[in-house]
This record gives sequence, structure tokens and C-alpha cells, in this order.
Amino acid sequence: MRFHTAFTALALVLVTGGAAADGRVRPSALAGSWYPGERAELAALIDAKLDAAGASTAATTAAELRALIVPHAGYVFSGDTAAQGFALFRGRHFGRVLLLAPSHHAGFHGLSIADVEAYRTPLGDVPLDLEAISGLRASNLVQANPDAHAREHSIEIELPFLQRALAPGWRLVPILVGRLNADDYTPAAALLRPLADADTLVVVSNDFTHFGPRFGYLPFPVDAETPERLRELDSGAIARIQSKDAAGLLDYQRSTGITVCGIQPIALLLTMLPGDAHVERIAYTTSGALTGDYGNSVSYAALVVTAPEPIAMSGPSDPPADPSAATADSGEIAATTADLLYRLAQIGIDEAVLHDADTGARLSALNEEQLPEDLRTPAGAFVTLWKHGELRGCTGFTAPQAPLYQTVLESGYNAARNDPRFQPVRADELTELAIEVSVLTKPRRIDSYTEFQPGKHGIILDKDGRSAVYLPEVAPKMGWNREQTLDNLAVKAGLPADAWREGAVLRLFESRHFSAPYRPADAVARSR
Repeated sequence: MRFHTAFTALALVLVTGGAAADGRVRPSALAGSWYPGERAELAALIDAKLDAAGASTAATTAAELRALIVPHAGYVFSGDTAAQGFALFRGRHFGRVLLLAPSHHAGFHGLSIADVEAYRTPLGDVPLDLEAISGLRASNLVQANPDAHAREHSIEIELPFLQRALAPGWRLVPILVGRLNADDYTPAAALLRPLADADTLVVVSNDFTHFGPRFGYLPFPVDAETPERLRELDSGAIARIQSKDAAGLLDYQRSTGITVCGIQPIALLLTMLPGDAHVERIAYTTSGALTGDYGNSVSYAALVVTAPEPIAMSGPSDPPADPSAATADSGEIAATTADLLYRLAQIGIDEAVLHDADTGARLSALNEEQLPEDLRTPAGAFVTLWKHGELRGCTGFTAPQAPLYQTVLESGYNAARNDPRFQPVRADELTELAIEVSVLTKPRRIDSYTEFQPGKHGIILDKDGRSAVYLPEVAPKMGWNREQTLDNLAVKAGLPADAWREGAVLRLFESRHFSAPYRPADAVARSR
């Protein structure tokens, strides 16, 4: 059953770009040098380090473990410190690992993800989360820089530990973090935060102070006080990390010159974290301490991040929990109207997923003639589905072509079943969803792009037979200004980024929206 003639569905976020689909694998660049090249030897070495670390790791509530900062040197130097961190997660089940690492061999702006389908180590191939990566590639912050990935060790060095520590079944999102400007951190964090759900471990690959002439950093002489001075220098950076002070960490680097090679990936993680996150240092050493030679020394630390809720639930993508909650976004939608819109959206979702006969009865029970007049008035609307803070589907109609209640029904159905970026929602996912309904004002054409106010207005672009739309909430969620929003909107429409500057038709609208969790009670009521 379909409620009405299908309309053209327009999406909330960027159309996903193409990820590698040719079966290519990024080969190991470190096997036999930075770690053993033979499978059994490597597995035995890591298992021994995890066994030794297990007894001394910090006592942490397993359910609250969210992220890990670990070193990335050869295992003879940093393996024991890394094991202290990875041992906390031993045997844990995750569906995804989001790994942020610095680039040592190529300079670039933004984020880079290798155009491959898997990373190879002697322990086997690590498959990439191609669906998540495809979504990330739509951002103008993300690229695939082959020169940056070919010899880079900061991602690969963490993989054997993850392969031995975690239960099988996870997929990898490997990101090299290049140069980030001060105004890049917020949109980059907004881009990545939805991936850091309850089923995801975030790992940041980092080494602390690189001291000595080999690294061009000698803030103090090599003498008997060098070990303590190094510890103090690293402790200053670690204290700012523990305070979740990304700006303070970057300022500390500028004032001291401290050579923390993963400082930008760490600052990005800190920008993603909720206010109630806790960062604990669980291990620290230096290569100088290990070798007895501080002439050239690198510092290694392991830190763990805990938080009551997944990182994804803390960011701007996290929907409100109650449809009747009064917020600036809810506008003029009264609680009773919001509840009716929610019920209509859920009927559409249930019909798409459950295909049972009772959805028609539930719709009839609403009695169209007794619906409020504003629900029987033509209006545009979108229905967005969130799962653990991550987008699961979004479709809608910008033009007021049908009564609002019909538009919400159709949008709910399509969001669950016909968003081309996602597989249809399954019945076992329903209770994990949050449903967001956005009611739109009638779009109006503008003469100048300067009339567009990100956060206040949604915007539609039409040019050369192509079209794209963003809801008002997209720009603030992504941290975009006016020009960045329009650039991304043009790309979403399949046009050059600057296509909006000449010959494009731009239309604005506003929206009122609310969110609520899927209500299992509604499903129970159908069986009575």
C-alpha cells in the first residue's frame, strides 16, 4: 500500500560520494620492520603485551569506554604503552573503529581517507566501513590523498592491536588529519560525531614530545634533568587534554613548540566530546627511558575517554527526546499537533517496515475530517530518522502539494523505505529510532544569496535541471557559513561548488520541527 502518488524525495544531508569498490587493499608498509612480519609471531607478541597490561590497567566502567589515545611508534618502543590502552577494550564487541591519525609524509588541508576497501596486516585484512566513508566523502573537508597514505605508519601501527584486542566483526574508518584551521574543527567534529555511536570505538594515534637534534627540537639541554623536563613538558599537554581544552592544547603547542605529532587529531577528538566526558591517563613513558639515551627521545602516552552516553548523542545532531519539549526549534507546533504529526509519521514508517493491515485502521481512527485545519492545509514537510544519533533516513517535500498530514505520512514511509542512501529500515531497528518531523513554510525565490541566513533558512538550489535542498538545521550542524553551505549545496546537486554564484535559482523557507523516540507502545496497541 502507498498512501498517495509518490513525490520526488529531497534529502537532509549531502549525497554520498563514491568510495572504492574495486576490491583494492592497502598493503602493509610496516610488517617486518615496525612489527613482526609473520602472522603467528605478531599475534603472540601482541597477546603477550595485552596479557601483561591487563593486570595494571585503570579500573573503568566498560559500558562507558568511548575513545582511546595511543602511541604509534614501533612496537619495541611504544608497544607496551599502547597495550595498556588496548587492554581496556579486550574482548569488546564494536561494529566500527573510527581512527584519527596524523600525516607524516604529505601536507594537505582537511581529512584524507585512502581510496581502498581494506587495510592489510599479517593478521589479515581489515575491511573499511564503506557506507560511512561514502557519507564522509561528500564533505569538502574530505579527500583521498594517495601520497599521504602510501608510507604512512600512524594508522597501520594500531591495526594489529585492534585485530587482537577486539572481538571480530568491526569495520574501519581510517582518517588522516592534515592541516586544520581554527574554524575547521567545529565542522569536522560535526561531520565525524554522528559516527561515534554506542557501537563505535574512537582511536586517536599520537606520539608526544619528539626531543633532540634528530627532530629539530631542543628546548633544553641534554642532562640529568632531561627526563623530568620531558615529563613536565608532556604533562602540560596532557593536562589540557584531560581538561578537554582543544584551544588550550593548540595554544600550548604554539607557546612551547612541543612536537606532538598527533595534536590536530587530538584537538579534533576533544572538539567532538561532550561536557561530561572524562579523560584519564593510564600509561606514560619515553624512548629515552627505554634505551637509556635521551639524546633523541620520543614520549608515549595512553589515555582513555569515558562518558555516560555515546559521543554521537552529545552533539548538535542529537535530537530532543520529547515531542512536547518547548525549544526554539519547535516554533508554533503545539504539543497536541506535534503528537498527531508524530503518529502520522510513525504510521507511514510502520507501513513501510511492518506491512501489516492495521496501519490503515490506525489512519482511519485519526479521522481526517476531525484533524486540525493546519494538518489538512497543504504544506511541505520532511521526516528524518535517527539511530543512536546517526542519520538513518530522510525524505520529504518542499512544495505544499498535498495536505500536511498526507505529506508527513508519505515522508515517513519514504524515509524508512525509499531513501536511496540507506537500506530499508528493519523491524528490529524500530525501537532504536528517533523520529524528527519538520514542517516547512512555502519556499520563496530570492534575488540575492545574501538574503540566505544559515540556521534560520532552509534553501533550495535549481540550475540546469538539477536541484538540491538543505533544511535550516543543516548549516549549524555542519558548522558552515553562508558561502560554505551554498558550495556544498551545489555539489549535492551534482554541480561545481561555485555554480550558485551565477544563473542559479535560489529559494528560501523556514521550518518548525520536533523529535521523539519511536514508541513501542504504538506497535503493541496494533495487536490488541
